[in-house]
Amino acid sequence: MLLTPPAQGETPRRFSVQTGDIFIADPGFANAPGVAHVIDAEADVIVRTNLVTLPLFTAHGGRFDMLAHLRQLHTAEAGAEIGDWPVWVKADKAGKAGKRMIKGRLCAVKKSEAATQAGQRRVKRESQRGGAQVQPQTLEAAGYVFVFTTLDSSYSAEQVLELYRMRWQIELVFKRLKSLLGLGHLKKHDEMAARAWLQGKLMVACIFEKLLAMAEHISPWGFEIEPAAPRAMRVA
Repeated sequence: MLLTPPAQGETPRRFSVQTGDIFIADPGFANAPGVAHVIDAEADVIVRTNLVTLPLFTAHGGRFDMLAHLRQLHTAEAGAEIGDWPVWVKADKAGKAGKRMIKGRLCAVKKSEAATQAGQRRVKRESQRGGAQVQPQTLEAAGYVFVFTTLDSSYSAEQVLELYRMRWQIELVFKRLKSLLGLGHLKKHDEMAARAWLQGKLMVACIFEKLLAMAEHISPWGFEIEPAAPRAMRVA
């Protein structure tokens, strides 16, 4: 468990990265130094990003117009169109002056109308809490899911987005624990008390997840029935 002051943001540099790892993270970890840290360990990243925290560039060094490319995507009854564009991240050279260009890809998909509206409501709530006025570009970007990855083209854009979707299931667990157990509110100021409080909450969280897994197998009669030979059944 790593406890840090509020002024210290999230970064992949807090983690030990092994060669061949795929580091999957949310927008809080989308920054050029963090991407460089993973690349220097001969690993790859899949990180969800936004319009600000991880500037993307073209091969010639100009800014990559993210929204202009995202607007090309459409959804249809048959499925969503997937975007896949080559992009570069500018990061400091290890121990040297100047910048280096790290090649990657922007993989994106347009959200459904319902998911877009939910994302825009969340953006508005967050801006109101911070006392800032939400920008039109930010609202527009809330209609898409887009990730930066350094994985090469042997991984399709669909596979990259599916890997991120799997990580999102973990995020949903944390959202559940924050809402049901209050895990997102640290009510201690002393470091040792904070550690004890968090460890107690995490223990309850483990019990909670174990009970959820057991509940999937609970029968009203209290025991499992041996499965009979399968047969066709009509389903309404």
